Amino acid sequence: MDKETQADELLIVNRELVYQNQDKGQSTAELLIANQELGFELIFQNSEKEKRAAELVIANIQLNFQELEREKRAAELVLANIELNFQNAEKGKRAAELIIANEELLFHISEKEKRAAELIIANKELLFQNEEKEKRAAELVIANEELIFQNREKEKRAAELIIANKELVFQNLEKEIRAAELVIANKELVFQNREKEKRAEAEAKKDEFFNMVSHELKTPLTNIKAINQLLEKTTDKTTKSYPFILKANHNIKRLERLIEDLLDVTKINSGNVGLLVTEFPFSDMLLQSISSVQQLSLKHRIILQNSTNILYKGDQFRLEQVMVNLLTNAIKYSPEADKVLVTAVTEPGYLVVCVQDFGIGIAKKDIDQLFDRFFRVNEIAMAYEGMGLGLYIASEIVKKHGGDFSIQSEPGKGSSFCFRLPLDFKKI
Repeated sequence: MDKETQADELLIVNRELVYQNQDKGQSTAELLIANQELGFELIFQNSEKEKRAAELVIANIQLNFQELEREKRAAELVLANIELNFQNAEKGKRAAELIIANEELLFHISEKEKRAAELIIANKELLFQNEEKEKRAAELVIANEELIFQNREKEKRAAELIIANKELVFQNLEKEIRAAELVIANKELVFQNREKEKRAEAEAKKDEFFNMVSHELKTPLTNIKAINQLLEKTTDKTTKSYPFILKANHNIKRLERLIEDLLDVTKINSGNVGLLVTEFPFSDMLLQSISSVQQLSLKHRIILQNSTNILYKGDQFRLEQVMVNLLTNAIKYSPEADKVLVTAVTEPGYLVVCVQDFGIGIAKKDIDQLFDRFFRVNEIAMAYEGMGLGLYIASEIVKKHGGDFSIQSEPGKGSSFCFRLPLDFKKI
């Protein structure tokens, strides 16, 4: 680019020199004309002519110098033009080479683009193949997990089968053991049935014996009672024998109660206990029972805390028997106390009667056996008289009325015996 600029400047300078030479040529022509004119006037203007001649010489010298300079510049321009042409030729060669290189470059670029397109296609195919491989890998992973899961399930099932097999073996052993136990139990049941039959026979014989003894004792006891009552009436109360007559009378009454209990037991066991059902004021039955028992103990006060004024349908005599038994036991087993509490209340569908004492109480282990026939608590059996029949007879009478018993007791603090009777009693 610098050489082209210098060449353009040289051309401009060359044109200026040519223009100046033309001006100088015109000036020279003018000077020649002027010199000719001056030739005619030399004579008159010698001094002027000499000056002008000197100027013309100087101008001619300058013109020659300028011509030399112009020739130098022209030569330089020629040289510069030659260089410029050479450079243009070089540029043309280079341009041709650049065109060829550009064409080659374009060819290479097109080849690269083709290759790039091929690479893109190959890359897409590779990506597709990779995706397919990933899908297949994922499917293989899932299939592998399913296979692992199936193997685990198989292992679990195999373990379960082993356990089931062991359980089956164990069950078979258990069955064999149970079969052996059943054989033993069957033998025991047969033995127990035989024992029950023997006991039933023994109980029947015992009941028959009790019944026979009770009847056999009843007749002479009646005679003894009559004789004792006669002695009581005819003997002076101030004599020493009178207290013995009263004591004998007390023991005769005790024997009568025992005989009645034995007869009731035999009737209950044979199912011959009948109820004489009538409608009666329930409070009157309570008061009569309390009055009967109160005469036996001057130390204890039997307090009827509350009663219920209803007409009840049942066997009044048998229910009095229940109350007398409960009150008698309350007094008997509370020797250090001075009162017995009686309550009677109605609940939805039921009449509830409770007798509470403040005596020796009953241990929990003995409560469930209190209503068994002939049961007596070992710790107090020798200290208190009785045969263990009273509560058994009382519970059977209450059951015959469709009721039940409940007991609350604490050793050393006393007991509370309660029985419930249905208000809509139907004879059982």
